[in-house]
Amino acid sequence: MSQNSNIFHKWIDQNLPCFKVNPSNIIILNSPNEFYQQLKSNVAESTKRITFSSLYLGTGSLEAELIKSIEKNLEKNSQIEVNFLLDHNRGQRGEISSKSILLPLIARFESRCNLYLYHTPNLRGIVKKITPERTNETIGVQHMKLYITDNDLIISGANLSNDYFKNRQDRYIWIKNCQDLCDFFASLIAVVSSFSFQVDKSGQLIYPKDKNHPIFDKREDFGKELSSKITNLIEEFKQKEKLNDHDDTFMFPLIQMNDAFIKIDEQVTKNIFKTADLNSKIFLALGYFNLTDEYMNAIVKQSTAEYGLLLASPEANGFFGATGLSGYIPNIYSCLEEEFFKFCELNQQQERINLFEYSKTNWTIYD
Repeated sequence: MSQNSNIFHKWIDQNLPCFKVNPSNIIILNSPNEFYQQLKSNVAESTKRITFSSLYLGTGSLEAELIKSIEKNLEKNSQIEVNFLLDHNRGQRGEISSKSILLPLIARFESRCNLYLYHTPNLRGIVKKITPERTNETIGVQHMKLYITDNDLIISGANLSNDYFKNRQDRYIWIKNCQDLCDFFASLIAVVSSFSFQVDKSGQLIYPKDKNHPIFDKREDFGKELSSKITNLIEEFKQKEKLNDHDDTFMFPLIQMNDAFIKIDEQVTKNIFKTADLNSKIFLALGYFNLTDEYMNAIVKQSTAEYGLLLASPEANGFFGATGLSGYIPNIYSCLEEEFFKFCELNQQQERINLFEYSKTNWTIYD
């Protein structure tokens, strides 16, 4: 291991909370159906908490079935608490939306079922007024995909919607019996929820009076306040680490939240690229090929590791076949992919960096 790599690993250990888990409790789910069935099973078996964070909840039959499972649990178990954190704009898109299909649960179990909608502070003023629905989501969204049931966690890139349950391939890691890790992520969701709009039983949005407002207060004040809360949370869990000698798998949660000036994931990822040892192999899954310039330079010019990049073929892109300008998006990503390949060739790194395109008939791949 190189000296730079040692320094970087030491930085991670000193600055991020570490959670040790039993490797036999880490299960890779391989398909959308596995993900969906496991979610339903975890919901049915939970007794204390169901805490879901996602971009949105879909409105189809599979989503309705999942909500029904949650409702049944709320009916039979008076101790369980349910919390949803979704994006403000995506969660209210359309006449039938995430909010509207969750509203009956909120109305019926007001004290134990909560829905929070996070609104980016970057969408405000004249931009908020003139930017149409859907387009406004390009300004910024709540994008954590964390599905906690009691002390089990599924961490994924998948949203809670029909495509992600049927034929949109994503990544799903189910970690069983990991209370401390679940407590951390549940606390993180709670912090972000405390800076979000809560939906009451009538469907009205209520924002806490003791927090900086994402639309009306200064963007910097909102970000600093949220950043302070998250930083304190990280430090709190750092101080109460419990390392079990019987478990030998280390997990360090990484957070990326530009709204709160937090770029831990970006910093760690960039340093992994730069400090990976010569014989290392790094695999990146990129549904949409949109590496930053810093990442590209780190991979091509600064790293010595071997890379395998999994990308979406044009046909597996979620925008393939779309009408209007959206229909050009798959070709745009193909052009970016071609430019990156030429960049590798220019720097004589094409033997070390390999690109693979995912393609499966009638399937798409995550964004």
